[in-house]
Amino acid sequence: YGDYRFTYTGVTDWDYDAWGYDSTSGDLELTMSTSVSGAEYRHDALLGAGFPLGPGRMGLFFTYEGMRGDYDGDYMEGYPAPAWFETIEMQNGLDAFALNLIYGLPLGGLNLGGEVQFAYRQEKKEVYDYTSTAAWLNDFYFPQYLYPYDSEYWEALFKGSLEGAVGPLDVEFTLRGGFIFCGDNEWYSEYQTPIGDPQEAWDMDGGVQGWQIGGDLWLRYPLGDGLTLPVLVRVNYQQKTRDGDGPGLLDIAGDYFDYEHEEKDFVLTVGGGVDKVLGTDSKIAAGIYYNYIQHREDFFWRQDAGGGMWWSNDFIFPDGIKHQALVRLAGEHSLSPAVALRGGLSFFYGWVNWEGEYNYNDFLGSWDTLQASGHGSHWGIGASLGATIRFAQFALEPFVSGGYQQLDLEGDGEAFDAGGLYGLHEEESTRGEWSIGGGLSVLFDLP
Repeated sequence: YGDYRFTYTGVTDWDYDAWGYDSTSGDLELTMSTSVSGAEYRHDALLGAGFPLGPGRMGLFFTYEGMRGDYDGDYMEGYPAPAWFETIEMQNGLDAFALNLIYGLPLGGLNLGGEVQFAYRQEKKEVYDYTSTAAWLNDFYFPQYLYPYDSEYWEALFKGSLEGAVGPLDVEFTLRGGFIFCGDNEWYSEYQTPIGDPQEAWDMDGGVQGWQIGGDLWLRYPLGDGLTLPVLVRVNYQQKTRDGDGPGLLDIAGDYFDYEHEEKDFVLTVGGGVDKVLGTDSKIAAGIYYNYIQHREDFFWRQDAGGGMWWSNDFIFPDGIKHQALVRLAGEHSLSPAVALRGGLSFFYGWVNWEGEYNYNDFLGSWDTLQASGHGSHWGIGASLGATIRFAQFALEPFVSGGYQQLDLEGDGEAFDAGGLYGLHEEESTRGEWSIGGGLSVLFDLP
């Protein structure tokens, strides 16, 4: 087997706007606006083979997953006129190499399967923001976009499946899980003024830890005349933590820094549909699914200057729940024994509820807390078209795909310090993106 896919994503409007008001008078005191756009380039490749082994069949596959994202934009702050301008540049990178070992065999009317995957992953996020006189590398004050890190780690994933018949039902159950090991993480940050002349920096080294678990349950009930009703229940949970500590450099030599960044994801999918065989040449399928999606990130940073002097920042953002409805349509038609066409269409709409919190504390007893919550929508549409062209010893499967999605969020919140409530704020964020891609699969030595 061989497969390659390329996907281009254009991020057209990735914007964030906020307004701050005096809690007593209600007067507008501060506006903030960030506008970013960019592009993402994704490569997915697979190479492997399946062959008989003992009473079953073995599969050995190598995969590569890569992504590069480049974004830039502007940040403005001030009222009644913008008094602070920054230019923002961000990069997002991923390289993942995996070896998959798959084995399946029939056993007493059941089909058993197992899979082991060992993967090496490199993940990196960077942000560079600057004015005409100063620059900051990998600061952490843009949580609405990214938290910076430079990570590499190994991951072991395991999967077991069981398929068989229970009366008229075809039942397939899969259980999977895995963990991260040998993780390394670095966060280097630097302040320059003038640009190109570093004044302060820190260099933190740490690790990456994490685990995941999940399962699928497929039920297929045949109604006869080529009609089948499939039902799916799927659950996934994963947790990943990056951390680090290290010294301050240059003008803050002698200070010490530490941080922790934790991500949690939970996804529940429930749904079903209908599969229909039309004669001997065509198949169609339709399904509707409900997705419950929960994502939360906690980011804590602390600077210790010695002598009892310290400062800390703590972000809980994003922290959201999405209720999503997903509709899928698919079809396949054989033009001849050598050529088949297939296509698909999908649409989703999600209702989003989110919360966020920021806390500042220091050794003087000063503290500041900002809390916010809101709601919004996330929708998208996608389409794909492909074909199978069979030859004597191999088959080619070219395919193309494309789509668009839009995220719109809004909310409000309050700001507190030692003196009590002092501010109110409103905020809006949007992200629109379109994608187009395609690729080719090759299957050799078909029976």
